[in-house]
Amino acid sequence: MEHAHCVLVVLEDGESLQFWQEQLAVFGAKTTVLRSLDHVAQVCHGAQADLLLFPVDVGYVPLMVAKLRNDFAHLGIVALHRDLNPSLRVQLLLTGADACMPVDIDVPELMAWCHAVRRRFLHADGTPIAQQSDEQGLSEQDEWILRDKGWTLVSPDDVSLELTHSERQLMDAFVRHADARFSREDLMRDKGIAAGDSRAVDSLISRLRRKAAQAGVTLPIKSVHGWGYTFTGRLVAQLEPHEHDVMDFQPFREEPVLEQAMSAELLRAVQSLDVQDPRTVQSLSFNYQLRVAAGSGQYSGVDAQVFWTAPGGQRLGADRVLQHMSDPDRRRALCEWMTQTLMSDVRRWWQEYSLRASHIGIKLPVEMLEYCYKHLPEQLRRLELDPASIELDVFSDNLLDDFPYLVQRLEYLRVNGVQVWLSSVDIENHHLSRLREWPIRGIKLEAQVIKRACAEPTFRALLETACHLINELGLEVVVKGVDTLEQRDLALNLELNHYQGQLTSELMSEDGFLLTLASSEPVFSQNYDTQRRLSEARR
Repeated sequence: MEHAHCVLVVLEDGESLQFWQEQLAVFGAKTTVLRSLDHVAQVCHGAQADLLLFPVDVGYVPLMVAKLRNDFAHLGIVALHRDLNPSLRVQLLLTGADACMPVDIDVPELMAWCHAVRRRFLHADGTPIAQQSDEQGLSEQDEWILRDKGWTLVSPDDVSLELTHSERQLMDAFVRHADARFSREDLMRDKGIAAGDSRAVDSLISRLRRKAAQAGVTLPIKSVHGWGYTFTGRLVAQLEPHEHDVMDFQPFREEPVLEQAMSAELLRAVQSLDVQDPRTVQSLSFNYQLRVAAGSGQYSGVDAQVFWTAPGGQRLGADRVLQHMSDPDRRRALCEWMTQTLMSDVRRWWQEYSLRASHIGIKLPVEMLEYCYKHLPEQLRRLELDPASIELDVFSDNLLDDFPYLVQRLEYLRVNGVQVWLSSVDIENHHLSRLREWPIRGIKLEAQVIKRACAEPTFRALLETACHLINELGLEVVVKGVDTLEQRDLALNLELNHYQGQLTSELMSEDGFLLTLASSEPVFSQNYDTQRRLSEARR
């Protein structure tokens, strides 16, 4: 009778381990001892393992079993338990375990069971089917590939699925989590979904499965009721040309020069910056970062950020350039170029891709309102754009009281449908109180505010009070710079409406933003034809 010849045992109890080794040796089985279920795959790749015995523990065990079953179809998997409840036994069996047995099972019974399993791997003439090698089990034919920086998922049959932004985040989670598994809570936390809205994760998985089925492929995503998901196939993030590291899902980070005093040479280059010069225009580029509604986790708008690449290679944000540009004519010309270029781009996206972008904020010095507050609504009307397409995000290094006509300019923009935000690091109550009845949409708190609040409990209390006051003024609050889980958790405990940062949205190029615009749900939902045209345009 054919028994298991190589048995993997996951046990920590020395006395139990000795018992199993002695009993299995009677049947000629060689025992390999593992201290963790996480090491099974590594050992299976290098050994001809027949049987796996492991004690059932809480957590992700069913998900691990599903992945092992997918990767090693020949392996007999036995879960050992003491008084295991029926629900978990069912989960284990459905996700790939061959049996759930009591930990005190007699070894002869176990070996008889193993013989029954091994009959599945016999040819008609009674000779054993050769165990698949590691190279066969995980060959390139079985790979699912994420390419185009994660925007396309390619099946082993070379079927391509264009992913939405949320689906891309999901596949990113599979790539980054150990053994391609994660809990619902993990994904909800990373996406900023409210704790009570776990159905949003299930709906996302369901939509992606349906999209794959419509394309004629079956996604190897397994679920465990009440816990989470695993991607049981081999998932590979494809390197882009000229890349030499793992696929970059992380957002662009500005050069260290932004944190340092500006050199004299760089300052001279800033002072001479002239948008009438074609070389200057070539050195200017737009990037986009989405903001998230705190209540729903859905995207509620986007900031368009202009960057200038200096002759020396330094990359500066336009707000920093404007702060060091003393010539008022050059400042005005740069601001006009930014707003006009953005509006032209928004119109082009609609004409070429049928994409209607809205709530795109562009950051300007507050004194620039004096020049653009009348021209902006006129230009929007001339380009046949919705006034909600463009939002102004104004900032100032001086007190706002220094601009006597500011409220009137803001009121004109409000009447014409253009929304204005005030970007600030000032959260003093007496300064915020002056904004009562101001015709603005709300306050955007700059990144250093949340970073300081995480480091200083006193400042955190001040921030909580400030957010409460801003809400009482009838204004919305955006917290920027949410780059870590700690910052996100703090932000969600504040009275805020939106948050923004690298944790939930990378800083995207125009191509990345357009794909997001075409596929993000539900605000910017578009049909498949739009996504196809975008993909063709990017080629």
